Amino acid sequence: MPKHLLEETPASAAARAALSADWLDPSAFEDLLRLDGSKGQTLSQLMQSGRVLGVWLPEKEGFFYPAWQLTPSNEPVSVLAELLSLLRGPYGVAEGERTSGWEEMDWLAAPHTLLGNSSLSMMLATNPELVLDVARQHFSSWSADALW
Repeated sequence: MPKHLLEETPASAAARAALSADWLDPSAFEDLLRLDGSKGQTLSQLMQSGRVLGVWLPEKEGFFYPAWQLTPSNEPVSVLAELLSLLRGPYGVAEGERTSGWEEMDWLAAPHTLLGNSSLSMMLATNPELVLDVARQHFSSWSADALW
């Protein structure tokens, strides 16, 4: 069933702009990752394999990358691939469909009661396993029966 997207409003555009203000363009993100193209490492590859999150910004006509998904040594957070897999899976926010990245971002940026109302994206840096546990509680096949 195709998802119905809400029409953009000035308020939603302003919220998106504020949330993405410090995100990195592909070149800056690649520089942080220190990818070696000669060894076949590309940002596109990492994104397609679900190891990093790129979010489409229509006003900039490209994918941009939140820095919080990287460790202090500029590696993708260890749980990110599994986390994105859960979010994009059949029981996740994307319901198994391709996304622009905003579906995942909406969930990751929201404050969560199991984390003392901290956002999941901010908790990735300090407690990635807890964030993954929260995602498992919400988006695993066994948790689907518990959703309202």
